[in-house]
Amino acid sequence: MRLIASLAMVLFLAAGAMPAHAHEAPSGWDYPFYCCLDSDCAPIDAGAVREGGGGFIVTIAPGQHPMWSRERHAPLSLDIPYDKAKPSPDGHWHLCIDDAGDLLCFFAPAGGS
Repeated sequence: MRLIASLAMVLFLAAGAMPAHAHEAPSGWDYPFYCCLDSDCAPIDAGAVREGGGGFIVTIAPGQHPMWSRERHAPLSLDIPYDKAKPSPDGHWHLCIDDAGDLLCFFAPAGGS
C-alpha cells in the first residue's frame, strides 16, 4: 500500500512539473500559454482587420471565431493599439479573446495589413 501511495505521489508531482501547453495554430506554431488555454486563439481573415487611429480595428462577425459564436448575433469590434500587436510567426492574422470578447493577444503579419 505504501508503494502505491508513493508511486501516486511521484506521478502527481511529475504531472505538475510538466509545462502547460496552449493549443497550436493551424500552421503548427504554439500560441503562447499566456494568450490561450484551449480555443481562445484562432486565425482571422485579413478582411476583419483595418488600420486606423494608431492601431488596428478588428471586427469579428458572429461565428467567425471560436470564442464569438453565432449566438452572439452582433459583431465584436476591438481597437488594438500597435504596441499590443505581436508579430505573427506564420504571416497571418490571429486573435485571442476570452468568452466575454476581451482581448488576450493579437498577432499581426509583418508590414501590417
